[in-house]
Amino acid sequence: MNKINDIFNWIARLAYLNLLWMFFIVLGGIVFGFIPSTVAMFSIIRKWLDHEDVPVIHHYFKIYKKEFIKSNFLGMILGLVGIFIYVDSQLILSFNGFIKIILLGSFMTVTILYLLVLFYIFPLFVHYKNGVLQYIKIALLIGISYPIKSLLMGISILSMLFICFVFPAISFLFLGSGLGLIIMYFSNHLFMEISEEQLILN
Repeated sequence: MNKINDIFNWIARLAYLNLLWMFFIVLGGIVFGFIPSTVAMFSIIRKWLDHEDVPVIHHYFKIYKKEFIKSNFLGMILGLVGIFIYVDSQLILSFNGFIKIILLGSFMTVTILYLLVLFYIFPLFVHYKNGVLQYIKIALLIGISYPIKSLLMGISILSMLFICFVFPAISFLFLGSGLGLIIMYFSNHLFMEISEEQLILN
């Protein structure tokens, strides 16, 4: 019975958190609200996974305001790289033959590395104190160093996106928070594993 209550409790909390996520995105004018709101959402999920009770709205707004500039700087870098990848994909289409194959290979490599950064960047942001470029570097190193776990995370993310595509109503309540929970859950376990490995090596 307790497990059933826990499941319903998580469902209610994630739905509430997703509504907060969307509200604060709009509050920041969408473009400037998306990354700070996502960082605040990940911070809440991290607290919940660590079994810490926090006043949700108060903590959410505190992180949103505190990390607004820094997180938007991160968002600017990720956005520019994303635009570069998109433009690159359009340019590749204009080539033919062997050159196109080589360029496609390079494009796929860069895209995968970019996705790996996206997988780990927000958990790192709320878990450790570092500079923006350092977060990107560490996210890339973790993604490359733990390919199987990154693959499992990617499959879980795609599964969540597929469910939201098939049942659009779920997106309204669980798209952001559901993806956040998946990413934070995998990342938390991976961060603990990395810490244990470092302790053994030391």
